[in-house]
Amino acid sequence: MATTMQRPSLRTRSLFSVVWHLSVWLGLAIVVAAAATISLENIVQRNALVVLILLALITELRPVVVPGKDSNGIVTSYAFVFAIMYVFGLSAAVLTLAVATLLSELYERRAAWKVFFNVGQHSLCLGVTWIVMLISGHTPSLQNPTVTFNADDVLYMPTTWAVFFLVNHLLIVGVSADTSMTFKEALLDDLSYYILTLFAVLSLAPIVALVAVTVWPMLFLFLAPLWAVTKAASISQERDYASRHDMLTELPNRSMMRDELTEAIDVASRTGARVGVLLMDLNLFKEVNDTYGHAMGDRLLAMVAGRIKGQVRPGDLAARLGGDEFAVLLPGVEDHISAVRVAQRIRESISRPFTMDEVTVTIDVSIGIALYPDDGTQIDPLIQAADSAMYLAKRTGTRIEVVGIDRGEAHR
Repeated sequence: MATTMQRPSLRTRSLFSVVWHLSVWLGLAIVVAAAATISLENIVQRNALVVLILLALITELRPVVVPGKDSNGIVTSYAFVFAIMYVFGLSAAVLTLAVATLLSELYERRAAWKVFFNVGQHSLCLGVTWIVMLISGHTPSLQNPTVTFNADDVLYMPTTWAVFFLVNHLLIVGVSADTSMTFKEALLDDLSYYILTLFAVLSLAPIVALVAVTVWPMLFLFLAPLWAVTKAASISQERDYASRHDMLTELPNRSMMRDELTEAIDVASRTGARVGVLLMDLNLFKEVNDTYGHAMGDRLLAMVAGRIKGQVRPGDLAARLGGDEFAVLLPGVEDHISAVRVAQRIRESISRPFTMDEVTVTIDVSIGIALYPDDGTQIDPLIQAADSAMYLAKRTGTRIEVVGIDRGEAHR
């Protein structure tokens, strides 16, 4: 679910604040130190480095997004950043990754605390990884770059990947453990996927580095296969989106709603939170559809969807189940009364007149509400409870009915 991660305070003592401050301040110190040892003139004199930096920036802004996995995507820029480190040293690699991360975070409009954390933790990860190269005796720099590779390099390079992954994963887990998951859950969540994808990307770094020190103009050829992979992932993502969304309203469909409800219940079972389920059926929609035609009915449904979305929080989920039926999931809702307040806002919004061209229509909605775990601990019983309440609201004309509380309380 596209939930909004609630950031714990950075001023109180917690795992989150400790990891955040450690990553940001140590990472920024590494960036400052790197900037002090390098100049723009040094960079532009190295054609291979300029090309590698451009490729890193391009690929950072175009991650490979795999449907059903991390929405941030697979970051292929790591291959070029590590190639820079293998050939031109730590300073050039740190500054390249810092700038690439900053541009990507600003492009995605991330919160400021996330921008600082990601820039800092990436720099810190490279700094720790550099220790492996120091131990192995490989310390290239802009003034003394690597000019050739040999079989012995196969030994230290995979170790740098492992160290980078370990530090990166632990830092990310550290800021996740105080939000929606425990430390152990965050540590093991999709662990094999992250290991496989990161090592697959970093295994390209030696090849990129070899091309850079031999025939650097051929570096541009890496864009073709990376573009093909990105395009294939994009097509797959579009198909996944179409299979999980209602194309008329652009809302999640019934299948996605059930998946998100499963996830919300799983989180709530661990945290002791509640999850609200609101099922809705439009009143008088059939009359509008029969009178003005299906095209007008479709426009009305799209407008209804917009009004429902306008009444829920960023972390909630509004869905169209089919026909004139809609649903809203409320993860973390406090109680039945809080869910009723959301339902009342939705009903008031939908009850206002809709104007399409020169036609103005007025409809209403019947809403049934059920809460996990109060009214059901499994998906189907919970949905059935909300469905029963919805049809009771429709049959009796009360418009809002709630499982588990007196009928009068839902209408105060």
